[in-house]
This record gives sequence, C-alpha cells and structure tokens, in this order.
Amino acid sequence: MKKCILFLLLLLLPLTAVGEVFIDQEIPEDWADKDLLSLTVFKTGESDCMLLECGGEYMMVDGGANKWREDLRTALETRGISHFKYLVNTHPHDDHIDGLYRLMQFGFTADEFLTPFREGFNHDLHSRTVRQAAKANIPFRQLFDGDQLTLGQATLTMHRWEEGSTINDKSGMFRVQFGDASALLCADITGLAQRYLMDALPAEELKADVVKAPHHGLTAFVTEFLDVVDPKFIFITNYKDDTKGLVNQANYREIPFKHAGSGTITLVTDGTDWYITQALKTF
Repeated sequence: MKKCILFLLLLLLPLTAVGEVFIDQEIPEDWADKDLLSLTVFKTGESDCMLLECGGEYMMVDGGANKWREDLRTALETRGISHFKYLVNTHPHDDHIDGLYRLMQFGFTADEFLTPFREGFNHDLHSRTVRQAAKANIPFRQLFDGDQLTLGQATLTMHRWEEGSTINDKSGMFRVQFGDASALLCADITGLAQRYLMDALPAEELKADVVKAPHHGLTAFVTEFLDVVDPKFIFITNYKDDTKGLVNQANYREIPFKHAGSGTITLVTDGTDWYITQALKTF
C-alpha cells in the first residue's frame, strides 16, 4: 500500500526540465525553428557590454568603455540592429555607460533608457547620458528593486541593494528567465551587496544556469553567494590576467568559464539547454 501511495505522489510531482550547457559545440539545426534567447558578451576588455535578443526585440545591458565605441557600432550595424527596446545602464561608471552614450550619439534609437539611478543623480557620466537620451527623444525611466522587464518571451528582474554605500554596491543585477533557462547578470555588485541580496531574496531568485562574474572577476565570488547561484557556466568581462582568484574558485568547483577579453562570447538557449561559443581574437 505504501509503495502505491509513493508511486502516486511521484506522478503528481511537477516535471522540471533539466537543461545542459554545451560549450564550443554547434547549435542543433532544428533550433532554427525554435524561439530562442541570445546573449552576446562583446569583447570590450575590462568592461561590460552585452546584447540580449529575444522574439525580434533587442536590448543592451551596458555598453562598454569609450575605446570600444566604433567596434560596438560596427558589430551592431553588421547584425542589422539600429533600434532597441531598452538601453540599460546598471550603474554610471565609464566602463559600463560610455558605450550607451555613444550609441545614442551615433543615432541608434530605443524605446527607453533605463537605469536604477534617478534622473537627477549627481554624476557627470550619468547626467550627460540622460541629456543625450533627451536629445535623441529616448524616454528615461528609473528602475527599482524588483522591477520586471519583458524582451520577447523572456523576463528580466532587477535586484539592487538600494542602501549600499558605493555606486558598485548599488548597481543593478538582472536575473533573466526564458522558459526553464536562466542567467544572472551581476553588474559590479560587491561582496557586501552579494551578502545583502542573499539575505533579501529567496534562493530560487538567485539560482541560474549561467552567471556573469561580478565586477569583471577582479575578486572571487562570496562563497555562499556562488553556492546559491550554483551555475553551470561563468563568463568574465575581463582579460585573463586580473582574475586569478576567481579562476581558481571556478576551477576548484569544476565550473567552466570564459573571458570576454579574449573574444566575444555568445550564449544561446531554447529555454532548456544552452550553447556557448567564443569568437577568439574578434569583437
């Protein structure tokens, strides 16, 4: 009798797809007919510059440092992209915001310019980018902790330690959900911010298949934070030489990783599995 009850309970449990991460393998041919989410991590040295595509809609999460502006412009034009649903700045440091400012100068358009920092925030790079958005007729919107965005069939939720003492503390972290697949874009959150977010959020809101190393991998993850995220892949927006602590941490846990400083990384998912490739030495 007990075996019958256990069998019935197992039948009632929800079936959750368990995805896999395939690295340096070709995307299956039948994926051409599927709805996909694509995340491109551009080669911009020690800076963040990411393009998300889903359902025919595009968004930038940060735009990299100023020195990469022409490379970014060419990469987007080559892809036939001139308009974005969102231009998102996680925080107004030059290695995150300058590329967005330049895209607007170049004539790229967007439905909205989004940031967790208020319109009147007293910071030169933030202020000039807000002014440029106004000149380009791109509406400004401040994001708050817990706000959600949609991109095609994907959902992005922003989390933030609003009371942090530094701009990096307060930078916006995005969790991307597409089907059963998930990615965590950690911006430049500090160790203190990681601990705050662990305390403030349920574990499932941090769990992700793939994760962007916080602050370009300059320091290792907070151990407990990495335990909760439990990623299958880490990407690092930096060169190799400055990230030895994080690399040791990833190697110890046998988590595969790539550095965008070595070449643009592309991550594609059908909502279950991920295929990850890198174009070495190219943008």
